[in-house]
Amino acid sequence: MWLPTPALIFTQPDVAELKKLLAEAPKAAEYPNAAKATLLDLADITVRPDGSARTVTRQAIKILNQRGREQEAEIKVPYNGSYETVKLLRARTLRPNGQVVEVKPTEVRNGAASEGYDDAKVLSFSMPAVEPGCLIEYEYVTEQKTSPLPGHFWFHWYFQGGFDPVQLTRLRVTVPKSLNLARQLRNSTIEPTIRQSADGKSVTYTWEDKNVAPLSTEPLMPPVERQLPKLTISTVPNWQTVADWYTKLGRDAMKSDPVVSTLARELTKNCRTDEEKARAIFYYVQEKTRYVAIELGISAYQPRPASRTLTVQYGDCKDMATLLVALLRAVGLTAYPVLLQAGEPFAQQTELPSPHSFNHAICQTTIGEKTYWLDATAQVCRFGDIPQADRGVEALVIKDGKAEFQTVPEATPEQATTDQTVRLILDAEGSASGTVALAGNGDYELALRANLIVKSPDETKKYAEALLGIIGVNPKVESYRLSDPSNRDLSLTLAANARFPSWANVSGELLLFKARPDQASSPFASPFTEDSRLYPIYQPEPRLMRSTLEVTIPEGYSYLYVPKSSSGQSRLGSFTRTVQQEGRKLTISIEVRDQRVTAAPSEYAQLRQYIDRYLRMYSESVIAKKD
Repeated sequence: MWLPTPALIFTQPDVAELKKLLAEAPKAAEYPNAAKATLLDLADITVRPDGSARTVTRQAIKILNQRGREQEAEIKVPYNGSYETVKLLRARTLRPNGQVVEVKPTEVRNGAASEGYDDAKVLSFSMPAVEPGCLIEYEYVTEQKTSPLPGHFWFHWYFQGGFDPVQLTRLRVTVPKSLNLARQLRNSTIEPTIRQSADGKSVTYTWEDKNVAPLSTEPLMPPVERQLPKLTISTVPNWQTVADWYTKLGRDAMKSDPVVSTLARELTKNCRTDEEKARAIFYYVQEKTRYVAIELGISAYQPRPASRTLTVQYGDCKDMATLLVALLRAVGLTAYPVLLQAGEPFAQQTELPSPHSFNHAICQTTIGEKTYWLDATAQVCRFGDIPQADRGVEALVIKDGKAEFQTVPEATPEQATTDQTVRLILDAEGSASGTVALAGNGDYELALRANLIVKSPDETKKYAEALLGIIGVNPKVESYRLSDPSNRDLSLTLAANARFPSWANVSGELLLFKARPDQASSPFASPFTEDSRLYPIYQPEPRLMRSTLEVTIPEGYSYLYVPKSSSGQSRLGSFTRTVQQEGRKLTISIEVRDQRVTAAPSEYAQLRQYIDRYLRMYSESVIAKKD
């Protein structure tokens, strides 16, 4: 339920300042790719000796176009109600005609961000009269009553607005001299001005930049966050401090109380090996615990007791990881909590230590000589596998309270495979009938399983026809066989007998079709159309895509043109096409292997040649002619 925010304080600074900002703001024509221009991006932080802080944040933004209106009209300020409060000082819109429209106190909402997590709060309000050319301005105070990690403070700041320009960005931080503030810059050389207070008890650091141009955008560029000028500050001395803190938070929650111990024994009573025990526990947590997606650090850092998660049957990542650890330990298995930054396969331990470095929690267990990474939030993942977002990430494993960084194993292309086998008989009208088989593993299988596990038989047939829609338009599935999507230990396969009314193109006495199974899909546009490259080429996910087309043309037809076998290779990966002809039957097999890679801009020309060669292969057609 949304409730009005209490104790709002609305002030009225000089409107002339806003009019001056708007008059001097960039015009939309100057930045056609931008949605907005940030005129003021200001934060003033006062840190107390116990690590808590008071932050005053002010934003002034010019809306350049409709995209900017959609992005900025609704303001949401998330915070943690267990140790923070947020108070709006003012919010208003300066229209192009000079009229000022205020947000009224009764129009501000304050409530829970998610079901079941009362500490995850959000302050929200709608900016009035938002239109292209206007300026929106708001200011709020975040009062941190206590530090989540007592005695310490951490923060990060971006000096750039992504793909939008910034006129003035400034961070001012005042800290007691008793706190050692470490500082780390990425993609920037901005130096702070440093001023000591008159009484010598505090130091104020001010970082400022002006007229910051927006980033350019390029296909296959590294994550934008890694390109932005970023400042990280922290008083946390080392990663062991983080491990000690999380160990203390989770110690009681991970205890195997009678409820947890009884369930663990019941789940594993028929298991013969430790791996079978771990498998049974993992699948139980997956199936019985509804995942509530609250990132670590937005909700409270304190994990719920394992027995409480069992009772309510839902939890966020740290709750589910805590439950896994408790159940595994209850049957004598080694298990540890793991903190990581999902989707960020970059060096982590060289960053400044802080809890902010993590947005996800999973579990690690070792059985014999084998280490298992268990992420029960991926609720259709098989035991022993792990989602792509977790792979290659440098994770903090907390082993009996000790901090140890380990890298979650990267996936190989063989662990992210899609297989497509199509056998068709073609008639003179261009229609085709036959069999289609689809299979795969990794995230492809996870996506298929997540969709199929919740569908009725009629819905499954329609979904199968939708999947076959790339093979040919308006497919008609006559029958299909689907492996049990609820059995995660069984590879998911779909085999269908299908008819495609318009599979090949007919032109007089010619039949034409692409030299690949999927006739209804178009080749992707080349990401490398420019003559030069600014950013590295970043391909984060390995993949292996295999397809086989076996097609028999009608009697009385022969092949006029059949593409040759071909191949190509580069740092991005490789492709191979093999072509075999036996009378009227033609078999074309294609294998495309993508490697996980970050390539320098200097390699751009070579990689562009590879992509162009691949697209030529992918676009070739087979031509059959009536005899």
